[in-house]
Amino acid sequence: MLVDMIKICGVRDAEIARISAEAGAHLIGIVFHAHSPRYVNIDQAIAISSAAKNAGALPVAVFVNQTDIDMRAICEAADIQIVQLHGTPARAHHHLLPDEYQRIYVLNVAENGELVTDKGLQYLNPERDMILIDHHDPGEGKMINFTGFNYPFQFPWLLAGGLTPDNVATMVDALQPHGVDVSSGVEVSKGQKDISLIKQFITVVKK
Repeated sequence: MLVDMIKICGVRDAEIARISAEAGAHLIGIVFHAHSPRYVNIDQAIAISSAAKNAGALPVAVFVNQTDIDMRAICEAADIQIVQLHGTPARAHHHLLPDEYQRIYVLNVAENGELVTDKGLQYLNPERDMILIDHHDPGEGKMINFTGFNYPFQFPWLLAGGLTPDNVATMVDALQPHGVDVSSGVEVSKGQKDISLIKQFITVVKK
């Protein structure tokens, strides 16, 4: 199956965003969760967003605890129209965002491979939005239990959770996602992206 979307998440540097986009990344994730080692402030986000767009990728604002008011203010400041909804507050408030914002709605996989869902799904639009499937302990490089996993929705979806240049081809073949999302798998330390690993990851996926 052809993977239509490659997302590099947790980018903290405009130059990394530019090089990632030029290498073939479609989406550049910018984390606004203050407790994450990949958190950036609004000035950094503006620079990363601009660099991504200028190089042909789209920036994604990654939210956890923000309300719709917080999310909208950040998106307007950084010129971002795609939001990734991780935490309960962000998922609970996303229906109050403008309709033109694309949602990437995060659902976690439990230890037994079952998908954990919630009521926020009812506000999504399959013609606009996507689902991101991640481990229940996101950002830690842990793979989902895919032995019992089955994707049941009509939305396009991205696979995340412990992907690396070494395992992404196997996971794509096994689960057939529309796209992939990587963060820790292309880092040399938490929050420190490595451009050679990013290029290697993108090359593997495109093959």
